[in-house]
Amino acid sequence: MRQEILQIKKTKDKRSSKINVSFLLLLLTLLFLGTLMIFSASFPYAKVHYGDGFYYIKRHIVFLLIGLASMLFVSRVNTKYIKKFAPIFYGVCMALLVAVLFTGFSEGIAKRWLGIPGTPLSFQPSELMKLGLITMLAWYIDKIKGTKKTILKEIIIPGIILFGACGLVLLEKHLSGTVILAIIGIAVLFVSGINLKKSALIYGGVGTLGGLIFLLTNSYAMKRIESFFNPNADILSDKWQTTQGLYAIGSGGLFGLGYFNSRQKFSYVSEPQNDFIFTIWCEETGFIGAVFLMLMFFFLVLSGYKIAFSTKDNFDSLMVFGITTQVGIQTFLNMLVVLDLIPNTGISLPFFSYGGSSLIILLVEMGIILSISRKSKLTQ
Repeated sequence: MRQEILQIKKTKDKRSSKINVSFLLLLLTLLFLGTLMIFSASFPYAKVHYGDGFYYIKRHIVFLLIGLASMLFVSRVNTKYIKKFAPIFYGVCMALLVAVLFTGFSEGIAKRWLGIPGTPLSFQPSELMKLGLITMLAWYIDKIKGTKKTILKEIIIPGIILFGACGLVLLEKHLSGTVILAIIGIAVLFVSGINLKKSALIYGGVGTLGGLIFLLTNSYAMKRIESFFNPNADILSDKWQTTQGLYAIGSGGLFGLGYFNSRQKFSYVSEPQNDFIFTIWCEETGFIGAVFLMLMFFFLVLSGYKIAFSTKDNFDSLMVFGITTQVGIQTFLNMLVVLDLIPNTGISLPFFSYGGSSLIILLVEMGIILSISRKSKLTQ
């Protein structure tokens, strides 16, 4: 009898150690395709600006290896430790966002970057805050679960957590980052069962007021919106990037020009390895390739949601839901931008757009999902 009990226990432990294979395969496929596309899209730009066509791909591979190692490590970490330190982590993220306002530097108009002391590297605290916000809201919602609901507990305190983060990111003149944070936070609160009428009234009012103040005090943001709605906008200045991206998408046709054969990446699409990398993908792989990539992201997000709703732990479920929503909404908004369906706000494409710190942080988040998928196996 004792041997049978031990055998059952071993079987459970074995099952609990298995990660969600379909999610992992989808993720690795996207990382592989993203690496190929960064090399193709960045080669001409890197050759002109750095004298080395391999400049970006070499750096990307280093960041990718660091990210994969981080993902592997985090996938073995019990999420109870993440839960324990969630408030501290959120506080650190808030402090870093404040530090950006005083000691950060900009690449363009917005001041979003912090340098890492002793290294030539830098990172965007707003990227870290995406994870910070998700973990903090998941921690808070789990903490008040089963207690009597009041406006203070259910609406005000979560609102302070959410809009505190959004407000600091907005002060960096990072509108797209603010929008993504807001959507992630509201999605997590929505799935937690928050009172929709009260939250819509309060959060909607605060968000609308903040957005109007930002647009009225930042002419560059208003200019982008005006150029989006103006059919006669100057395509040689205001709409250059968007127009060249559409040319790239259109010239791809049904099957594309072939890998490495994009023409628009030659100084037409500005910094093609960044936010507009999807246009180069479309040019080289065509309509078929575009649909294929959309489906890959769709199934990754679907797999993530399945993991989220197959675990009994409330904190774990909310974390996976929030991270998955982050990937899904960022992908969706990036594609809308490059297709000129919403104003250009500078949103990166997960696993494709070049960016060291953002890739590493994203892979840490994937590690969290894989860690939770070990436990969700027991409930499927």
